[in-house]
Amino acid sequence: MATEHFQRGHVIFREGEKSQEAYFVVSGMVEVSINTSHGVQSLAKIGPGEVFGEMGMIMDRPRSATVTAIENTTVETIGEGDFEQQIVQRPERLHVYLATLFERIRKTDLLLTTTTNATVPLTPKARPAKEPVFRVKLRSNYTDTGFNHEPVEKTITKLPFRIGRAYFDTAVSALARNDLSIEESAPYQLSRNHCEIDFEHGHFILRDRGSKLGSWVNGEHVSVDAGCITSLLKTGENKIIFGNGDSPHRYTITIEELQ
Repeated sequence: MATEHFQRGHVIFREGEKSQEAYFVVSGMVEVSINTSHGVQSLAKIGPGEVFGEMGMIMDRPRSATVTAIENTTVETIGEGDFEQQIVQRPERLHVYLATLFERIRKTDLLLTTTTNATVPLTPKARPAKEPVFRVKLRSNYTDTGFNHEPVEKTITKLPFRIGRAYFDTAVSALARNDLSIEESAPYQLSRNHCEIDFEHGHFILRDRGSKLGSWVNGEHVSVDAGCITSLLKTGENKIIFGNGDSPHRYTITIEELQ
């Protein structure tokens, strides 16, 4: 395997190009995006320990997405002959790979099945000379709703930050991609893969991940059924309800600009 280094902003490959190898991320972060009828849509951000570019290589088809380094990134290049040895036969890498693959499939399915107003139109902004720095905090309001759950208070330091119902099946939970897993019993308000907080084109957003009931963001319903799977988060306090309007899973997301 060869090691390659990509500077932030470098396009590693583009949708439609010939597929010759896969990549294992050693450090840094890349973004996977595709062209849709709604414009360019982000499918995933892939970081250390994860794999990208393997589907086109395995299926001998052109690249199905564009991948861009969003940080200075180091990867290991994996040829078709080495893929089984480097990924399939290494359980620690295989579990991460399968979880990444399932998340990609889920997002692609959402983009292909939702209506034309399913995403908030975000116009890319010119990169400012000095990018703002934000602090993002997530806090539960369970004391207000009376739900029997330990208080949750987190400073979000990675994006996307994925939220969902806790898995109790350990075999399945190994493939979960949640950064916050919330325990509850039936009838469920949360889906196992409920939503995620991300930063896209200069905006913090909450994006549905194909949940059954969706979420409420500052009074706006965000769900596949509502025809809107993405909502902008404003600077300051954002009131979030995971599930229907009567759900006890009420949270506050606070976004503070530091500079």
